[in-house]
Amino acid sequence: MRTQSGYSIFITCLLAATPVAAQTYTTCNPLTSGSCPADPALGRAVDIDFTEGPSDSFTPQGNPTYDSNGATFTVAKPGDSPQVTSKWYIMFGRVEVQLKPAGGVGIVSSAVLQSDALDEIDWEWIGGDSNQVQSNYFSKGQTTTYNRGAFHPDPNNQASFRTYTIDWTADQIAWQIDGKTVRTLTPEAAQGQYPQTPMMVKLGAWSGGDSANEPGTIAWAGGPTVYGNGPFSMTVKSVAITDYSTGTQYSYSGTSGTWQSIQSQGGKINSGGGKAVAAADSGSISSTSDAAPLPFSGTHRKEDDAVTTRANVYPWVATTMATSTTAPTSYPNLPSGYKTDQVVPPTSSPLAASGASPADGGLETVTAYDQRGFPTVIVQAKGASKQYNDQGFLITDSPTLAALASPTAGYSDGEIGVIAAAKGKGESFTRDWQDFLGHGIFATDGEEWAASRQLLRPFFAQNRVRDLDIFETHVQELLLLMKGQGKEIDISELFYGYTLDAATDFLLGRSVGSLGNADAQFARAFGDVQRIQNIRQRAGPFQVLVPLKKFWEGLKVMDAFIEPFVQDALNHTPEELDEKETESSSGSTWLQSVARFTRDPKVIRDQIVNILLAGRDTTAGTLSFLFKELSAHPVAYFKLRREILEKVGGSQAPTYDDLKNMPYLQHCISETLRLYPSVPFNMRIALKDTTLPRGGGHDGLSRVGIKKDTIIGYAPRHLHLNPNMYPAASASSPPVQAFCPERWETWTPRPWQYIPFNGGPRICIGQQFALTEIGYTTVRIVQKFDRLEKYWGVGDDMVKSEIVLSPATGVRVGFYSGVD
Repeated sequence: MRTQSGYSIFITCLLAATPVAAQTYTTCNPLTSGSCPADPALGRAVDIDFTEGPSDSFTPQGNPTYDSNGATFTVAKPGDSPQVTSKWYIMFGRVEVQLKPAGGVGIVSSAVLQSDALDEIDWEWIGGDSNQVQSNYFSKGQTTTYNRGAFHPDPNNQASFRTYTIDWTADQIAWQIDGKTVRTLTPEAAQGQYPQTPMMVKLGAWSGGDSANEPGTIAWAGGPTVYGNGPFSMTVKSVAITDYSTGTQYSYSGTSGTWQSIQSQGGKINSGGGKAVAAADSGSISSTSDAAPLPFSGTHRKEDDAVTTRANVYPWVATTMATSTTAPTSYPNLPSGYKTDQVVPPTSSPLAASGASPADGGLETVTAYDQRGFPTVIVQAKGASKQYNDQGFLITDSPTLAALASPTAGYSDGEIGVIAAAKGKGESFTRDWQDFLGHGIFATDGEEWAASRQLLRPFFAQNRVRDLDIFETHVQELLLLMKGQGKEIDISELFYGYTLDAATDFLLGRSVGSLGNADAQFARAFGDVQRIQNIRQRAGPFQVLVPLKKFWEGLKVMDAFIEPFVQDALNHTPEELDEKETESSSGSTWLQSVARFTRDPKVIRDQIVNILLAGRDTTAGTLSFLFKELSAHPVAYFKLRREILEKVGGSQAPTYDDLKNMPYLQHCISETLRLYPSVPFNMRIALKDTTLPRGGGHDGLSRVGIKKDTIIGYAPRHLHLNPNMYPAASASSPPVQAFCPERWETWTPRPWQYIPFNGGPRICIGQQFALTEIGYTTVRIVQKFDRLEKYWGVGDDMVKSEIVLSPATGVRVGFYSGVD
């Protein structure tokens, strides 16, 4: 029996990714349980050479291997997460790891210090970016702020071994690369979230880009992992560890979690070592990160552990679990009106001494901007002189608290990330789109937006992505209309009907039947409303002049169609819907699932319209552009068909895993999204006074002040076609405008250079559904037809940009099957 499945929400959608589980867990948290055993202490210094084989000091998991290069942690297939964990703890100390991180898009190499109380200090390497490394920290599992992470230049780090150091004392943490300090953090700068409980040491690699992970994790890891390009290996040559405390065991007294509450058996806490890094020695951070690293996801996490605490990303917000701790409600010297999640580390250097002491007149807290143009809060002597830049913003060279901005400052072509981090659609956008989208997820901010995400989340679980039956029914209807024998058809028109039918089937439990039906009222009305809404938006202050007769008529048709379904769902009590979900082998529809959580018909209507917008035009547009390019590139079509036939044959329906293990198929889809991102232009509205990292000054490299409510536009399509992101055109490197799936075999975009699903806090949660539907549909079509003929010509290569991108004149092609 066919089961309902998750439907592709494919747009550069403005959804936050769901919380992501990582290996931040403890079998016994001493801060919430009074009976945890003491931690075995290192209490000395050790120097471990992995080139000599395994070490008795570490417990292996996932089968790391050893040879003359050291310990190798290899990820070759889904679920691989090789790692080693120390059998003892250090209480302050120094860890020097000589390693070479793994390559590969989506692969993450990690070196982590972690405590039973969920303190953490991290190094993270993203396999698709061999020129940077990330540092991060956490305290007591608290994730009330989400830009602790920082990026640091680390050119060509996959080519040779380097030494990465964490020097951790009661006074500061220093991160060093080959002896050079790239970041320091003091307890004052950490604002109550300074790691200070006994830590174990963990080393390993995992696949953040695995298709089983949440979309936010995959995006943070640089994109989906293609295991066919592997295996991917991280190698650790040696590790030198010094414990700055002594004794045989470390135990907790009380539940404060401060280092003063830690007791040593037979020794002394904080007994020595740890020379502080001078401010002059501290290196700068290339950028801060909204995407907090996720150490050791997967096999090492315990789902059934009552004290598991999950780390989260996009945004980095705590999930309430049995071990959750109370977030601080106030900070010293915090200006009135600030929330705790607005005041965030990291800082690139220890606290600078103020020019005067409180006795000389006291201190004052002021809002300023650091050298990278990020908003910051500083504490300085009252009456101290202030300086202003040429945009009129107060500036400081020594921020004590770090910025609230983007993960991408410092990227040559990544400033789009800063724009996306302006974080908001704004009141004016919500107002302008109210008639069409209501208070759905694409048109709201803050708590209302977060509530929408939670409402929509149940049908975006991984098991829904893997259930492909709903696509098969409508693909078979599509194939019947494609006719074959070289007959000319507009495949784009068919794709728009196909995606709308699949979307309404998934959402409402019944298809609108628009595929091949020229009289489908709902489809025409939905198209009219989108087209006129786009005109209204672009007209700005002149939108009062836009004729709206068809707009209102279209809304009436849409609402009249949707209302009976909403009412039918609301006629059942939540208890009845729960029972239906349990008893029915096919599960509940998306609409019934939502009705279990809200009884407001307007809320349900708005969410339906928002997801229809995401699920119809965007996926249809991408399929249209893909087959348009394939019709113009018969060699690519032949290579794609050969891969598909070798993998699943000429008639067998592909599984989810089959789709992920067809690299050329994935390259074709990625190349289409590179050339034709569904939302070619996007915007954000500044929710507060902020800055962009460049664009000002005589050379365009200075920061630019952005006042609250300013609209910032950005163009993903222009970004994707920026030649500065690619090697110079040559026989082995095609021009940026050319359709060439093979480029993805050697070219890997850096973060924020490829954003078909947007990025940051509102990255599209539906991207895996979208990629699955596009891949599945493509496979079924190419299986059936062994040749594709191009009937479109000169003048037919124009694109139309309304809310989403689409071919301006359709896609006229002909298909031939093996018997034609």
